[in-house]
Amino acid sequence: MKFKQKNLVYLVIGLISAIFILETIFSFNGIKTIRFYKETDLITQPLSSDYEQFSKGNFSGYECSSYNLSVFLDEDTSTVAGNLTVDYYNDDPINFTQIPFHIYASGMRYDHRPGYIEILNVTTLEDPKEELAFDFLNSSQLMWVNLTSDLEPGNRTSFIISFNTTLPDGGIDRASDHGEDLDENRIFKFASCYPLPCVYDKFDGWNIDPYLLTGDPFYYDMAYYDLIVNVPENMTVAATGELIDQVTIDNRTINHYNPHLPVREVTFSASRYFEVETFLIPDINATVSTYFLSQSYWLWHDFALMVTIYAGELFYNTLGIYPYSTFNVVQEYTYYGGMEYPLQVYASTAADTHQYPEWYLETVIVHESAHQWFYNLVGFDQVDWGFLDEGIVCWLTDWFKDVFHPDWGIFDPYWGLYDVRHYSLEHGLPNKINQSVPDCISSGTDYWYLGYTKTNTILEKLRQTITHTNFIEGLELFFQDHYFEIAGLKDLQNAFETVVGESLDWFFFPWFDNPYLPKYEFVNVKYDAMNQLINITIRDVNEALNQYSYSQLIPISIYSSGSTLEYFGYEWINGTTSIIIHIEKLPTRVRLNYDDFVLVQFADYNLNYLQTTNIILIDEVIPVIDILSPPQNEEFGKNAPSFEISIIEIDLDSTWYTIDDSVNNYTFSGLTGTIDQNAWNDSPEGNITIEFYAKDTSGNIGYADIVVVKNIEEMVIFSYNTIFYIAFICLISIISIKTFKKLKNQPF
Repeated sequence: MKFKQKNLVYLVIGLISAIFILETIFSFNGIKTIRFYKETDLITQPLSSDYEQFSKGNFSGYECSSYNLSVFLDEDTSTVAGNLTVDYYNDDPINFTQIPFHIYASGMRYDHRPGYIEILNVTTLEDPKEELAFDFLNSSQLMWVNLTSDLEPGNRTSFIISFNTTLPDGGIDRASDHGEDLDENRIFKFASCYPLPCVYDKFDGWNIDPYLLTGDPFYYDMAYYDLIVNVPENMTVAATGELIDQVTIDNRTINHYNPHLPVREVTFSASRYFEVETFLIPDINATVSTYFLSQSYWLWHDFALMVTIYAGELFYNTLGIYPYSTFNVVQEYTYYGGMEYPLQVYASTAADTHQYPEWYLETVIVHESAHQWFYNLVGFDQVDWGFLDEGIVCWLTDWFKDVFHPDWGIFDPYWGLYDVRHYSLEHGLPNKINQSVPDCISSGTDYWYLGYTKTNTILEKLRQTITHTNFIEGLELFFQDHYFEIAGLKDLQNAFETVVGESLDWFFFPWFDNPYLPKYEFVNVKYDAMNQLINITIRDVNEALNQYSYSQLIPISIYSSGSTLEYFGYEWINGTTSIIIHIEKLPTRVRLNYDDFVLVQFADYNLNYLQTTNIILIDEVIPVIDILSPPQNEEFGKNAPSFEISIIEIDLDSTWYTIDDSVNNYTFSGLTGTIDQNAWNDSPEGNITIEFYAKDTSGNIGYADIVVVKNIEEMVIFSYNTIFYIAFICLISIISIKTFKKLKNQPF
């Protein structure tokens, strides 16, 4: 859409009193704020085809609010005087009598000088100007502009808010004046420091939450912005939008910026000591610029610009079109790593002193750059669902690292796994993702862990589940379906469901709405020896504490004696689950392996598995005994016979025999032995039945017998030596007898 500039009068500053001589009056033809309802249908969401139209900068048929922000920076007092010209379009289906604006500066952190926004007046746009009543609530960082008549759906109202902002000092928060001219490192940062229009939605009505020190307070509709920044001469300015005009008058430089397309808010930063590096990305048709202090030249020079270009190209080619002509990365003082704003993001000076400065700076730049796709182009209620865009952006940042630094192994394993698995062990607290930042604060939930570790870890689990291709296509569809809109968690789920062609309630409900991760235990494990089936029942101990049952694939290993692996496979565990697996050998150990991407509540730092050896044997198979020796009906004398048997049984418990019809039983181990000699001695001669028994652990008893003969008057069996001696004696005896007869018959 076009806008016409009727007149522009320059600002002139006096050293004693600052008087605006610049008054800007614009007439706007615009597009609407977040939801982009057509004028003919205020409650119809746009179709996904809007992406093709909007990405070309064509917003015909749509309306939104328009804002002209003119500001004047006084470096001596660290104040910014400004006029916000409001052309508010009501795209909601109710009448408005008031419009609220956030006045965030007084909620920001500071060192000695707190931030503050003073509202000077609110007047009508038309001459003669009339003052409008407003309510200023500093404790809630809010002002309400009272309208002179009801603002009906599809209509507009216009007024001007004059204000004066004192920038907080300390270089801690989103806005600040920090550094020293003597050290050539002073930076002014103006962000979230003007009256910001609140959002009306069907969930909360007017969203009037105060400034958040935890998370982000950002929740804004899309709107056209025109930004004029008046600064002292020789001061370099980085601001939202394309610099379309620059004029220097009386030692002041007036910079005119325009994003040309709707954005959610605007920001600027100014310093006498910024160095600037610029590059036009041909594929995106956007000029990328980095602004940094000379003291950080060693780190930022070329490197920051290169990272920004690579990030922009990756997200542009993967997710969708970045339609603006400029994008800035600006160095800042802050206690956090960086901060996102439309067309301009900030990265902390903390990178200079970090142990790994390049890694730190790259991480911040990529993260904040990704927010252009998920925060600006697709908006979020970052108060109620702040985890969503942060989680997506954290994952995209890690994906960038995986693409450009594959040797880092960012997903092998994913760094968030350890923190998520051990969170309960370390903190003893629940952590539900799908909750607002105020709810996190009131419940003691760690929002930083929730939004910057757990959410992206769950998204990585989703990628592992539905494949990388489907995951990227889902993000792309989500982005393009909600281009220039505000989206929520259900919209993200719908996009992935469209790609995979099935419901993902089973994934999104438990992983985003349950406060506790699953914690599994074996209820019982039974092995059916006859059918060679093992039945494993697993229970989620935390199931009663959660609203939904978890479902995930878990690797299972089953071992037999000697730690021999008999089975390995992936099985779905859905809450309390029973699994039946065919196993030929008797299992002695079952293990759930918590590697890969299994998410569970760990109870020990050193164990990444759950296992049991308590396996109940269900055995109806009788042991089979085969008597190898002695043979049937073999005779034995005084010495008890020896025996050898074989037994077929996988779970043998005991073996015994009897030779007196179980009056006395004799246990033995192994498969060979000798019948008890005393029992043999006590047995009568004749046929003796030897009965062998084998019992398994289930109580099944196998039986086999054999008959042997006990014969004490056993045949004498002579050895060769004995026979020789007997023959020799007999021969001698015969010779002696014959000799005796001869002698007897002789006369004496």
